[in-house]
Amino acid sequence: MKLYNPLFSIIVIIIQLILSLKDYYELQEWKKENPELDSLINVVIQYDTFFLFVLIIGIYEMLTKPSWFKILIRIFLVCIILGTEFSGLIPIEDFKSGIYNTAWFSAVVAIVLILIRIGKYGIKKMNNRKLNKASR
Repeated sequence: MKLYNPLFSIIVIIIQLILSLKDYYELQEWKKENPELDSLINVVIQYDTFFLFVLIIGIYEMLTKPSWFKILIRIFLVCIILGTEFSGLIPIEDFKSGIYNTAWFSAVVAIVLILIRIGKYGIKKMNNRKLNKASR
């Protein structure tokens, strides 16, 4: 399997990793400042799953040949990162949840497409081995 222009996806994945680590350390600081509220409030943590979603979609983008679809995936990755980072500025209720659900669905689709691609690659390798044995 070949990677096609992986630099963009690597940069996007690293940016999302940095943003996830920033959110993690902000949450740890809040827990230190408010230990009595920590046990009372159920905090929704999404920074770890956002990183996994961006990682999965980024890996699929790396495996995709250069085309208009690859450009759409790149735009989508940037929209996920910018949408999560600036969701507080957009006056739509539960905007971040919408981005989360969209990224979740896209990551599941990307996993399925990656598995299909790996399956095709494996079948191709097996057929090549059979042809090589038969030609001897």
